[in-house]
Amino acid sequence: MPVFSVIYLFSVVSVAYLTQLPSLLICQLILLLGLFTALLGFFLKRDTQTKNYPQRVLQLAVFITGFGLAAVHGRYLLAQQFSDTGQRLCQVQGVVVGLPQIGEVYSRFIIKLAKGECSGRALPPGKISLALYNSDYQPNAGDLLLAAVKLRSFRANYSVDSFDAKLWALNNGINARGYVRKIVAVQKDFSVRSGLRHKFKRWITQQDISAVAKASLFALLLGDKSAISKDQWQQMRSTGTVHLLVVSGLHIGIMVAIGWWLLFGVRAALLWAGCRYSLPFLPELGALSLSFCYLLMAGASLSTQRAWLMALVLLAGQWFSVRSNLWQRWWLALLLIISWQPLSVVEPGLWLSFAAVASLISLQGFRSVKSNYSLLIRSQCWVWLGLMPLLLLYFQQVSMIAPLINLFAIAFISLLLVLLIPALLLALLNVQQVLQLLAAALDYYWALLALLQSYTDHFLLSVQGVADHWLLILALGCLCWMLPISRWLKCIALSAWLVIFYPPREESLQQQQFTLTLMDVGQGLAVLIQTQQHNILFDTGAAFASGFSYYSAVIKPQLISSGVAKLDLLVVSHSDNDHSGGVPELQQDYLPTAIHRGMAASVADSSSACRSADNWTWDGVQFHYRQPIGSDTYTANNQSCVLELGNAQCQVIIMGDAEKEIEELLLASVINAQQRLVIVGHHGSNTSTSAGFLERESFSAALISNSYYNRYGHPHPRVLSRLSSAGVEIYRTDLLGTIVVQSSASGCSIDSYKQQHKRYWW
Repeated sequence: MPVFSVIYLFSVVSVAYLTQLPSLLICQLILLLGLFTALLGFFLKRDTQTKNYPQRVLQLAVFITGFGLAAVHGRYLLAQQFSDTGQRLCQVQGVVVGLPQIGEVYSRFIIKLAKGECSGRALPPGKISLALYNSDYQPNAGDLLLAAVKLRSFRANYSVDSFDAKLWALNNGINARGYVRKIVAVQKDFSVRSGLRHKFKRWITQQDISAVAKASLFALLLGDKSAISKDQWQQMRSTGTVHLLVVSGLHIGIMVAIGWWLLFGVRAALLWAGCRYSLPFLPELGALSLSFCYLLMAGASLSTQRAWLMALVLLAGQWFSVRSNLWQRWWLALLLIISWQPLSVVEPGLWLSFAAVASLISLQGFRSVKSNYSLLIRSQCWVWLGLMPLLLLYFQQVSMIAPLINLFAIAFISLLLVLLIPALLLALLNVQQVLQLLAAALDYYWALLALLQSYTDHFLLSVQGVADHWLLILALGCLCWMLPISRWLKCIALSAWLVIFYPPREESLQQQQFTLTLMDVGQGLAVLIQTQQHNILFDTGAAFASGFSYYSAVIKPQLISSGVAKLDLLVVSHSDNDHSGGVPELQQDYLPTAIHRGMAASVADSSSACRSADNWTWDGVQFHYRQPIGSDTYTANNQSCVLELGNAQCQVIIMGDAEKEIEELLLASVINAQQRLVIVGHHGSNTSTSAGFLERESFSAALISNSYYNRYGHPHPRVLSRLSSAGVEIYRTDLLGTIVVQSSASGCSIDSYKQQHKRYWW
């Protein structure tokens, strides 16, 4: 079974990393070919003279079938997605589902379509994510809504370690997103079932407990993590306890145990009362039923679905008296989940959950020779060892004392979930004391995490820039430590951990070389410039009242991936939010050595302004501010810092939001380069990038930082026309994601994240 399982797993993973899927017809033919090959292998197996040939045929059949199944599934998901090429103004009718996020200015919610059309073209069935701005109507789950909306497709941020919104939408059956232009009709409480979770959330909100406890209950019971603060998230990351408030395998496992013991007690009582039926499978039925109800209450997220399916497979073997060991059930659960959700293979949650379960299964050989306390401690160490390579791979950090903290935290959360069921039932009967006691315990729990964070920060191991193959060696070392082998071999395997403390580094840039990274920060700007010994960040993207910022979502992961330990200079071109929104967060994390700002008239300390004609050289790379003298008397956009940098081979000028007026007055360049590039001003607005500017500067390529289908229509068609007429190659972040310019002996080498990491759903 393991051989066929690995082959099937490899086939599904290979589809997930394709840059483009075959057509639907070819995908279907591949699937049929796989099934035909499987039948051929079974027929050949009857002929003993063919020896190993049928085995190879069956292995080939497994690969082709898995490939075809994943490809057909991918084609089906893509067919459901909204297309931006057609009409985007639509009318939809559907039921509000999930938990709407209500803000002061806008609300965001999901509707399940009953019907919808865009200029006579019917929308496919599924869900749509909508935003509602400045409206008296407050969306409630279960309402039937008829509205005029403007839709667009989902798009990923094509950047290092950023959230893939398109992948999330595909896996959750959400086909489009947009905003409500007009509410036509609302029917309140149309679907009672869809509104249960929302009503339960409002009921918790009304309880006389602290806001911290309410946020924790939202996360534990409803899978709603929106009320958890940034400080709390950081406390959980530092202590290695994030998994405790994200409903997943642990929580489903606790509900399985509660359901099993409850129905076991019921069965014992029935037998004691003289019931004629033995009801042998009643505990398993209770375990699956209670955990399934919890799954629905928690929103049926992908992680909870996977955990419940794993529990189903593990219990079904006992239910149907199937003779299979835990490893065989582990493989079967993994294969069922990736068959049902093929794209889950690219999500960290799948591998983290299965690695944790595998680590616990590996302990089964120690159960008969170790005490319960020793087994409990060993289980935490085993899970930590099993997850360490994945945590370093996905998150570049791991808490060294997480096993000790989790001994307490897991026990607390497990006990809390057990006691919450009677506490909630009593609260419904107006007996609030038990729930209030549990809420107070949660308050103390968070206070303890905050206290531990001040100590755990010293034990938080961060690894930046380590290649994946070194992490694979580390994973093998952890595996060897868990295997029942001699201690000497375990000590040899332990040497692989030196990779963590002394990670091999790639060669740094040479003198006069630089790398410029134009990050995909939507309708904003953020540019990272690296020389041999120095790092500069030009602008920080936008931050919003909702709490989202491009700094934390895109810029910080890029800085970590690029190995930036300190910033020598932060340039804030001007004070507009789309250029300076991330400054406060960045200053907390990096404390730049120097800060230069535009809009000198509004800067309290004028000495920090980027001064016209200032120039300097770092590591053989020249830098020069080209905005005209006295630019602080111009409009806001025209007070932008305009920075050029480069060497004899490659030069780049960053225009910020400077407009045509400034382009005509730019100071002369001090860099004479073979190839000249421009980061286009004002995101491609028609107020910038004039024909005269392009003629004077003679650029070979233009980079534009703009959002996908932004409301401003950037880049403007006239700007694109002017660039094309001047023979300038165009690179856009909305189409290519993060763009990297590397200076070389022949000029400027340009590449993009999307070109390097293309996925078929992008």
